[in-house]
Amino acid sequence: MTRRHAPHLICAAWLAASAALAQSASSPASGDAMSRTVSPLTIQAPPSPKVIHRQAESFVQSYAATANPNVEQIARWHGPVCVQVWGLPLAEQAAKIKARIDGMAQALGLPAARAGCKTNVEIVFTPKPQSLVDSIARRWQPLLGYYHLSDTRRLKTVTHPIQAWYSTATRSEGVDVADVLFSQLPQSPVPASPTGVADDPTNAPPVGCFDRFTACYKSLFHNVLIVADSKALEDEPLRLVADDMVMLALSQPKSLDGCNVLPSVIDRFARSRCHGRAPPTGLTPADAAYLGALYAAEADGKKRFDESDIADRMAKILIKDDSAPAPGPPDDRRADRRAVLFLRRSPPA
Repeated sequence: MTRRHAPHLICAAWLAASAALAQSASSPASGDAMSRTVSPLTIQAPPSPKVIHRQAESFVQSYAATANPNVEQIARWHGPVCVQVWGLPLAEQAAKIKARIDGMAQALGLPAARAGCKTNVEIVFTPKPQSLVDSIARRWQPLLGYYHLSDTRRLKTVTHPIQAWYSTATRSEGVDVADVLFSQLPQSPVPASPTGVADDPTNAPPVGCFDRFTACYKSLFHNVLIVADSKALEDEPLRLVADDMVMLALSQPKSLDGCNVLPSVIDRFARSRCHGRAPPTGLTPADAAYLGALYAAEADGKKRFDESDIADRMAKILIKDDSAPAPGPPDDRRADRRAVLFLRRSPPA
């Protein structure tokens, strides 16, 4: 990526990152063929299905955040994703990042956004990410998502080259949670809305049903803000940056640090390296399997059932042969297969 810093951006919809990762290969030392010692070849058997299931369960439990503590559901998109990228020196670079996220979203079964759509994923590249987020915290705090006022300082602190903030909402069976809360009033002051009620500590907890397995509400992404440090990323490849943003735009991690049992692209920018394995160069099989399982799973399950459903689907994706496309017309139930296939056929950015 051309080294050129983007101007500082301050308005209501800006946001996040890119560059070129150095790879090195070492050649074997030369020497007398007769005196060379050849190490015995070790063939490691693939993990058993039981091991893969345990790894998938660990990945989901470690990775998946619950956006609203009153709901404790794993949030996801339920409608089109409308991406806009600011701050890169070349329009082509921004277009490639947007296309990567758009393509993955559609591979997961989400509808394509229409031309002129209202942006709900803002990506801003800036050489001064902390200044940008400080400005957002002063002027447009809701972009930083669900939080308590005492957490503002912690929430707005930039700690990674690529970082995301999530604004989420809760919907109750297609009816606004607020409608349920105000249903006893003669005239409800809150009109019905398909997008749900924004998660906010000042709102009353949403009303669910008493079914043992379902919560009767869904946790939704309303907006994702991604801020990228253009200085820190100037030597990273665009494809790696784009894939990191795919995970952050389409799923919400509990943390950007710590090494899960299965590798993820977000490990690349963790503050501590994952010892014993090479840094990821893009979305990993675990990433693709998690996204596919997340968007194929039932969205109204309680947390423990949601995690179990996603982990089961994720394990099946990792175990099964995905070399051939699933037969029949695409639908949400095949989102997991399409996610993995998308990664196989998607050209590098």
